Amino acid sequence: MTSRYVAIADRLARSIQDGLVRPGERLPSLRALCESEGTSLMTALAAYRRLEATGVVEALPRSGYRVLAGHGPAPRGGALSVSRLVNHSTQRDDIVAQVLSAVADPRLEPLGLGCPTPDRFPLQVLRRMTGKLLTANPELWSVYSPPPGHPELRRQIARRLQARGLEVGADEVLVTNGASEGLSLALRALLGPGDLVALPCPTFFGILDAARSAGAQVLEFPEGPEGPLLAPFLAACERHPVKATVLVPSFSNPTGLLMTPEHQASWMEALHAHGVALVEDDLYGEMAFDGRKPRPMIALARSGGPPCFLVGGYSKTLLPGARVGYVVARKPWIDRLTALKRVSTLANATLSEHLAARCLESGLFDRTLRRLVPALFQGVATLKAEVARHFPPGTRMSTPRGGFLLWVELPEGGDSLRLFHAAREAGISIAPGCLFSLGPGLERCFRLNGGATLAHPDAIATLGRLARITAIRPTAGASQEPARP
Repeated sequence: MTSRYVAIADRLARSIQDGLVRPGERLPSLRALCESEGTSLMTALAAYRRLEATGVVEALPRSGYRVLAGHGPAPRGGALSVSRLVNHSTQRDDIVAQVLSAVADPRLEPLGLGCPTPDRFPLQVLRRMTGKLLTANPELWSVYSPPPGHPELRRQIARRLQARGLEVGADEVLVTNGASEGLSLALRALLGPGDLVALPCPTFFGILDAARSAGAQVLEFPEGPEGPLLAPFLAACERHPVKATVLVPSFSNPTGLLMTPEHQASWMEALHAHGVALVEDDLYGEMAFDGRKPRPMIALARSGGPPCFLVGGYSKTLLPGARVGYVVARKPWIDRLTALKRVSTLANATLSEHLAARCLESGLFDRTLRRLVPALFQGVATLKAEVARHFPPGTRMSTPRGGFLLWVELPEGGDSLRLFHAAREAGISIAPGCLFSLGPGLERCFRLNGGATLAHPDAIATLGRLARITAIRPTAGASQEPARP
């Protein structure tokens, strides 16, 4: 059950997000909040301190609390307001390659990385556990792990999903080489060349690339503050034969947003009514800041409806280098996925599977989450506060409720691709908005990593200064089309 102060803080945060209380304005006094909420002074104070800890408000000496800059209405996610059919470009492919190269460069501050930095993980414990596994089972180096994967790992995955409200058996779990392979297999199972897949904008670039690899056409529809917008999707279904969609209901990449249970239920009804298959990316589902792990959306699926797959893994929470992921599906779809995996990657890394199973069975994963998630919560809060302090006025940010990713929208004139190139020269990596769509509209947006430990504490200040320098300031009579580096 949600604590009273958490519920109050969440309502206040939504009011700020919706623009009812603007940056610079003061929130109600503690006494006024106590009267309006019918609560105690200590509960009201705890609610305000929660907002302060997340960088949404600041305390004023003897004057209450004020909303910080950057916490008005959420980023629009781009200019997209209706659904659109899009195609990829060679320029975007080049940009993706450049960004991934920057992310892999150890000399750069890893703000573009889509994973917490290594210091967040129990590396020494993992090293000892790996040694014990190999001492007891030296053959792990020399045998394949054919699909569907290590039985104990599949059992542990099913147990965790059952605890979150999804009825699933071990025989409905396929272990994959990371969640990325799971997404690829799911889309290849559902789609053929020319089939139409609907994706929210923005969305994780790996989903876009997996859809393209399956030969599908991509239809993008907008995302709002509560997650993917249903009305544009329904309008698209009336005009086009949409076959599947990929959603990230729990702490999405790149925005960190969480779809409410009501919003998820509306989506499931719409998918059932239009016969659209769902692939749910649940990679961040166990990383809720408040500790309440959301139920997977596919748990709402009705028998006899369109196919629903769940994709997850441990690359963000425990074993980034082990590449252990999974797909959950009902029969006969799980058999179809297993057959596809046999002809693509044939088998998984045996040691990685056994190590993951041991981490789950021993409780190490749960202990790691108990330390990791609060650290990520604080990391995102600090990152938001720093962006609000150093970036140009009018910069807006998402309000993640889990995970570690922050979506930022620069004010008019900002250009995240220019900022990416300038930041790389200054020793910083970011993920520009053009990665997260196949079409235009995200030029002012970019993603930052709240799970990164930075070597230089002034990296955000430097990034903010570069955002001002790289902003395009059109002159009278000049073209306002952003220049490209």
